[in-house]
Amino acid sequence: MGSTADVKVIATSLELCDRQVGDITHLVYRRFFDLDTSAASLMEYSDEHMRGRMFASVLELFLSDEPFESDGFLAWELENHVSAYCVTKTMYESLLKAFTEVVKETLSEAWCADFERAWNNRVARIMTEVSHRS
Repeated sequence: MGSTADVKVIATSLELCDRQVGDITHLVYRRFFDLDTSAASLMEYSDEHMRGRMFASVLELFLSDEPFESDGFLAWELENHVSAYCVTKTMYESLLKAFTEVVKETLSEAWCADFERAWNNRVARIMTEVSHRS
């Protein structure tokens, strides 16, 4: 199953998640900061607006192939975050893990093998880009 199919499966899982708990932004950040205290320190002074924009950007990585294009925003974001903010590969891994875990735990019994595969594929694709640019 390809990238487009994964996007559709992830979108379905996020829709189900939204129906169950609504906005998961705060849950993802709480988990992210629990997983990576250095990221929590780095983002200590970030406001809700900045966190919301960052969350939306990460969401776009899960739901669109456009950020992966050579001139897409992912390349720019990675360059900016690594050079300006000293963001590490581990921080990206922690954020993606937090996102996936929150969705998986929220869906509970509704989480299925298709969701697992699609999320794992997408995280691997994102981390490949992160590894090449960080």
